[in-house]
Amino acid sequence: MEPKLFSTIEFAEWKAFKGFVDSLSENWAFRGQGHAGWVLNNAIERTDFVHFHQQVEADFLAEFQRGARNYLSRDEIPGHTIEWLALMQHHGAPTRLLDFSRSPFVASFFAFEQCHPETNHGIAIWAINVSFLKHRSLELLAGRYPIEAGEERNGIRESLFEQIFFNNDISVVFPVEPFRMNRRYSLQQSIFVSTGKGYEPFMQQLSFLGEDLEKAFIKMVLPACLQKEVLRDLQRMNLNRASLFPDLDGYAASMKLRYNSMRTPEESMQAHLSLMQDTSFRFIP
Repeated sequence: MEPKLFSTIEFAEWKAFKGFVDSLSENWAFRGQGHAGWVLNNAIERTDFVHFHQQVEADFLAEFQRGARNYLSRDEIPGHTIEWLALMQHHGAPTRLLDFSRSPFVASFFAFEQCHPETNHGIAIWAINVSFLKHRSLELLAGRYPIEAGEERNGIRESLFEQIFFNNDISVVFPVEPFRMNRRYSLQQSIFVSTGKGYEPFMQQLSFLGEDLEKAFIKMVLPACLQKEVLRDLQRMNLNRASLFPDLDGYAASMKLRYNSMRTPEESMQAHLSLMQDTSFRFIP
């Protein structure tokens, strides 16, 4: 079930898309998909076994944990459930996590890299306001887990996430950031978004936002025929497979670029105030 209340914006030109995402604050995260007709769903909901019984996802995790220890050094063994799921995601095992990027251009790279221009299908860049999502999800979760639902800068606490994961019975979507991230996810500026239930579709669980969904969740569509133009432009930004899957030098360079391009506190405040005063801007700053 796909919510009907999220916003959809179609861009005919790459330049127009770049101008729009530049107007969004750092509170937004992005995910690219090579076909505009695809909905967002995580890997676990696409499996057949997830509906076998309510704890099958926990059983799947436990079996992975037992087997993975044969391939990991002591220092590489994750300390928390979030980190285990991130490791599983990295190696292709299905989880309830969906990875977004803080960069709209990283998301654009993955969308345009996998699209097929000859089919005339557009590509989609999904954007979600993770700051607002965190706030609203914690409001909901505090009613169920009042002790564990203390707010942290990085999203959901480890203890709270484990309660949500193993109980597997509350419809909600929320951002999580493992304390330890592998270098690929760090370079891609990844942030994970998780569901409260592993067996219920991601898009369906977003409905907890109600009428605010259209202000906090945007689907942006661009023509797939822009593929060559966009990938050339992204190459000039040094966004390519070599740069997105590399070593510590690449990570340091990406951090330098990201921090150098951040707005100053004064610029952020001015941009925020401008958007608050702009009656035609209908999204959360």
